[in-house]
Amino acid sequence: MREYLLTMLLSAAICYLVTPYVETYALRFGAIARVRSRDIHTETTPRWGGVAMWFAASFTFAVVSHLPLVGKSFGREAQGIFLAGTFVMLLGALDDRFDLDAVTKSAGQALAGGILLLHGVQILWLPINGILTLPPAIGQVVTVVFVMLVINAVNFVDGLDGLATGIVAISAAAFFGFSYLLAVENGFSRAGAPSLITAIIIGTCLGFLPYNFHPARIFMGDSGSMFLGLVLAASAITLMGQI
Repeated sequence: MREYLLTMLLSAAICYLVTPYVETYALRFGAIARVRSRDIHTETTPRWGGVAMWFAASFTFAVVSHLPLVGKSFGREAQGIFLAGTFVMLLGALDDRFDLDAVTKSAGQALAGGILLLHGVQILWLPINGILTLPPAIGQVVTVVFVMLVINAVNFVDGLDGLATGIVAISAAAFFGFSYLLAVENGFSRAGAPSLITAIIIGTCLGFLPYNFHPARIFMGDSGSMFLGLVLAASAITLMGQI
């Protein structure tokens, strides 16, 4: 548990330190949210908060990989989650700057789900009438659809200052506690990808929140909502695989 707390604190500190620099570059390159009649913000606000979150998560990944316990979490699944998260973050960053159409974003989200599949992150069963084992082809489709649903759920929630960031932080904290206790009670390895990923998510959200409280200095944008949504979905899938 001590190493997971260190992971949270590290990711929070890095996100807090990096966000002002990302804010500056977002303004410089035009990744901004202009004021519309239905918005609550009254000034043009930079986006690209997800870039700061991704940087914090990536740096934390690199550092904690050398820890005795948490380092054991790194494997094919964790690598796949990182690659897919990087892909959707870049897709979201482009959308924050150029306002991509819905078809392009949906195709990109589906491709990110495909990256997860290539690294073994797949829904194998569903809790229907006990346990319903899914054929591989159906499981792949269900995985991609689930990932897209969670990504867009986080995206839709991101409408008020601090709302999506707070909800994701609370969700990740609950999921971290569940996955860690489940590992302890059932003899699973405590060094699992779900616990590691959610610990990093908690930290990045806490580090980003001071800049995202009302009135927000920076929005997470699609780069953040897509990134957070994907890693949350992937963490749930990997835990189901362990069970």
